[in-house]
Amino acid sequence: MNMAITVALTQMENSQWWPEEQIEEAQFGQLFQLLKYAIKTVPYYKNFPVPNSPQELQCTWQDLPILERGNIVGEGGDLLSKFPPNSHGKIKTQYTSGSTGQPIAVKNTQLSRVFWRAFTTRDHIWHGRNPAWKLGHIRIAKKGVAEYPGTVGKGWGALKGKDALIETGPIAGLNINAKVEEQAEWLLRNEPDFLITYPSVIQRLAEHCLKQGIRPTNLKQVETISEVLTDKVRHLVDQAFGVKIVDLYSTRELGYLGLQCPENNHYHVQSEGIYLEVVDEQGHACPAGVPGKIVVTPLHNFAMPLIRYAVGDYGVIGDPCSCGRGLPVLKSILGRERNRLRQPDGEYRWIALSAMAYGEMLAIAPIREYQIVQVSLDELILNVAVDVDLSTDQIKTLSLWAQKSLPFAGKVTVIGHDELKRSANGKLELFQSLIE
Repeated sequence: MNMAITVALTQMENSQWWPEEQIEEAQFGQLFQLLKYAIKTVPYYKNFPVPNSPQELQCTWQDLPILERGNIVGEGGDLLSKFPPNSHGKIKTQYTSGSTGQPIAVKNTQLSRVFWRAFTTRDHIWHGRNPAWKLGHIRIAKKGVAEYPGTVGKGWGALKGKDALIETGPIAGLNINAKVEEQAEWLLRNEPDFLITYPSVIQRLAEHCLKQGIRPTNLKQVETISEVLTDKVRHLVDQAFGVKIVDLYSTRELGYLGLQCPENNHYHVQSEGIYLEVVDEQGHACPAGVPGKIVVTPLHNFAMPLIRYAVGDYGVIGDPCSCGRGLPVLKSILGRERNRLRQPDGEYRWIALSAMAYGEMLAIAPIREYQIVQVSLDELILNVAVDVDLSTDQIKTLSLWAQKSLPFAGKVTVIGHDELKRSANGKLELFQSLIE
């Protein structure tokens, strides 16, 4: 498998610099083979029109229906190939966490996993990580696993020893449930060179370290995963630790979708492994700068083809990158459909607090974390994590602050908590709509 990964990396070193048109031509050559195989061997696709050429498929691609998550839950068996190619290697099942509802199971082949590991390595190469660095991570884990004071080990990933592509340095882990004071002590005690965690975790940790006047000495880079990363958190981490945040965009069922550009804060679509679209409600491509639904087709999974699969996120395509890479630009990831504020007239708005608004909130009360939940068209709940109970005046002022900052003309109910509940995969969604 390591030889296959090396070959893929070598090819990817060249293809990242191809013009976008050449990349798309190669993708549709692969999509042509994938769709033909799916129509022939997968019940779900048996009535799809058979294209005569990659060029014809490219012209008619947006006429194909979008595959929703419900199709996998309800018709997952019909999405499996009756004759998966033996040459693509062993088939394994990847389960999602179920943070958006019922968990789903996606089968993929060893070939798909080759590209997964190749993109992992590309991420390290792009961002100049020394394999000898010490890796630290604060992530979701089962109760009793990596609890404070944490764990230590050898090698960055699950594949070590003879299975490792390259030899890597030590690793230290901590369960996300550790208190922020414990996270800070763990960070100073382990002194990782490179830290992987969630934006909400590094925000709290950076704020705590700034308040306490403490800073790790070895930390060189932070990589964030799973949640939407804001410019506010980027600035805060630079202020607290003097290091850069690198973000990546992936899903458990599809793997890597976008890696942050080495020279900019936006993402490059990992086009060697997926075909990614940002589309409107009719399934047609959105122009650069216009938000839309993210739809993805894995190029190499012939065991369970997911053609035009709506991952549940919204994003914005960007203009070509100044770095010279032809890989398409994903300018920003806005979050999931339920992360949009719905207005009384039916229109939607994406919610993102400015640094000024966030500072105003902290001036009202010492809030560790917050989450805004829309329960109806005229009511929001502002959940806040605090160490001491809020006063009546603080609750009233926070409600007025929320109405002004979002803006929202309806009722805002403020509720204090010891801790805010995270989803099954450790995410903390800053805004969530419960409106169907």
